[in-house]
Amino acid sequence: MMATAAQYLSIVAGLWLVGLSLFMLAAPRRALKALAAMGGTPTVHFGEMALRAAAGTALVLAAAASRFPLAIVVVGWFLIASAAVLTMLPRRWHAAYSTWWAQRIPVPAVRLVAPLSLIAGAVLIRAMI
Repeated sequence: MMATAAQYLSIVAGLWLVGLSLFMLAAPRRALKALAAMGGTPTVHFGEMALRAAAGTALVLAAAASRFPLAIVVVGWFLIASAAVLTMLPRRWHAAYSTWWAQRIPVPAVRLVAPLSLIAGAVLIRAMI
């Protein structure tokens, strides 16, 4: 099977989710600080939206070659649509929403949900190979 650039980018997105889970397990307080920073500057905000849209586009393009094409295309379009909506809303709303959650999520909860990111990343990688 010949892999496409979209499949490789989808695998990179899966690896990012795995890395995120390890970060959340190892440094939950730093993970909450990172969450609070989302949307804090135009560079961070639009950078996040660009990466979200790129990952979504890769998923949509690679869906047909994946093990779960319908699920992958739905997730991809969700990422694209959410990036579009967040890009059009005032950045300060995104920053306030991120900060609000970062202040309310208990540190132990970060470690508890970290395996979900690990599983999602592993499933995405497996779906693409």
